[in-house]
Amino acid sequence: MSDIIQLLPDSVANQIAAGEVVQRPASVVKELMENAVDAGAKHIQVVLKNVGKALIQVIDDGKGMSPLDARMAFERHATSKISSAQDLFNLQTLGFRGEALPSIASVSEVELKTRQEENELGNFLFIAASEVKQQEAVNTPQGTNICVKNLFFNIPARRKFLKSDNTELRNIINEFLRVALTHTDIAFSLSNNGNEIYNLPASGIRQRLVNVFGKNINTKLISIECVTELVSIKGFVCHPQHAKKTYGEQYFFVNNRFMKHPFFHKAIQEAYAGLISGDAIPSYFIYFTVNPSLIDVNIHPTKTEIKFQNETDFFQILMAGVKEALGKFNITPPLDFDTEGAIEYNPAQTTKPSPYVPKVNYNPNYNPFNYRSAGISIEESDFEKGKTQKAPANWESLFEGLKETKQAEQTTLPGLEETMQITEPKASFIQMKGRYIVTPVHSGLMFIDQKRAHERILFEQYSHTLSTQKVAGQKNLFPETLELSAADFTLIQEIRKDLEYLGFELHESGEKGFAIDATPPDLSYSHAKDILTQLIEYYKSTEGDIKDKMAERVALALAKAAAIAYNTPLDAKEMNDLMDNLFACQHHNYTADGKTIIHILSFEEVNPWFK
Repeated sequence: MSDIIQLLPDSVANQIAAGEVVQRPASVVKELMENAVDAGAKHIQVVLKNVGKALIQVIDDGKGMSPLDARMAFERHATSKISSAQDLFNLQTLGFRGEALPSIASVSEVELKTRQEENELGNFLFIAASEVKQQEAVNTPQGTNICVKNLFFNIPARRKFLKSDNTELRNIINEFLRVALTHTDIAFSLSNNGNEIYNLPASGIRQRLVNVFGKNINTKLISIECVTELVSIKGFVCHPQHAKKTYGEQYFFVNNRFMKHPFFHKAIQEAYAGLISGDAIPSYFIYFTVNPSLIDVNIHPTKTEIKFQNETDFFQILMAGVKEALGKFNITPPLDFDTEGAIEYNPAQTTKPSPYVPKVNYNPNYNPFNYRSAGISIEESDFEKGKTQKAPANWESLFEGLKETKQAEQTTLPGLEETMQITEPKASFIQMKGRYIVTPVHSGLMFIDQKRAHERILFEQYSHTLSTQKVAGQKNLFPETLELSAADFTLIQEIRKDLEYLGFELHESGEKGFAIDATPPDLSYSHAKDILTQLIEYYKSTEGDIKDKMAERVALALAKAAAIAYNTPLDAKEMNDLMDNLFACQHHNYTADGKTIIHILSFEEVNPWFK
């Protein structure tokens, strides 16, 4: 039998490697920015065309490369970062695999200009699909200028699977920020199709966060610093009240390298326990400095997952450090003693008089159809003159019947002389703990969450309104300004027409902000900024055309903002109306975001309690 195993050509091997390293334009941006950082650059400029599909250009003022190094950089596993296997456990640089540039060159057209400080002329290199097309001397500034054009031009199938421009831009911004937030001593800029997205001067960590996420974040930051023999942890966590429902501002860095670490994220969540709701996600920017021998950064092709030795120790140190930071700012859960059954003492009752109940004088015998009972003197001739037709013979008996019916429905409240009218409810409802409405049903006892029930009712009303017509916004007399990060500002520009369809009217205000000129008519003006922020977060995590989805999201946000709050007392009629409207909804068991509204405690569950 003939031999069937053979070596793959370098071009094919590079394309296979590119499948791991170069998944989308953001992957190219990440690798090229990391190379620029390793080259000692102090200014790094990223230029995009068509969100990187047509062009990704990274310009730096680093140390540059010699003509031979420029050529060798595009060979597989050629690197200046390591020379032995032992170096993998003492890494101080970002790129070390030697796969990035050859993988990029195998699926694109690459133009490279580079010059070292000591050389008068630099070197130009043009490579397409792993094949060197041109190499020559060229006049160029010190550093490296690399252009990646027509990404995936030779693999149409992979290019077809790229996401929408908005999604690809968000991915690029994420990778850009992961590098920019780590190396705050370097100036970075990012632009797409000539529109500048970020221009970040060299600064400290706090100022870099302000430049990236907007000046409003400055008041939210709580510094954290914890130094032990095992690890040094520095950075910032955000105030609990600014926790969000979606991910986006959660950053871990170790030895100037971004990492994802769900286990450490859990430590942050536990540190915030009792300060935020279970579905809220705190924002944080945590920088670890550890001995490189205690971590392994070589467990994933994108180098974003890092393995720690003795992870539990790091977990405990991180959680304690965050708790200490929150404690320094007196952000601790309030003491909540059980006061059920305790005697209420109100010293103010000894000084304040009881409320005065006004009394109304009225004639209980007053009959609007009997002018004599009202004490009015009218001449019979005048009354007869004003008649246009004769009253029916049974009018008096009809009125007396109505009067008797009303009197039967009236009840005298103890302590009051006046007679108050009370209408008996259709069903027996009890409000419990200001949150639940309880009523007996055939199978047991039904509990209804009053706020969620109201949310479902309002959600279906708003959804119908938003789906049937373009909403006319309600003008705001004093427009409020929404300050945004550069990325969020760009997103608002892209979805502005969809927002107008929903009733929002915005105009640019300041460097990175929008003034809210109008809001949907049912939306409280005070909630406009919060709902717009929710829409931005939702938009970040949604693919494709989202106008219809945005209408649904706006309806949900409006419903949550307008729903009755917990601890709001409801009378019998209000509970009846709430239940009638809830059971008239298309879906009444769950809220629009999947939370339970109704739960029935069955007799089968109760009976075992009394055995």
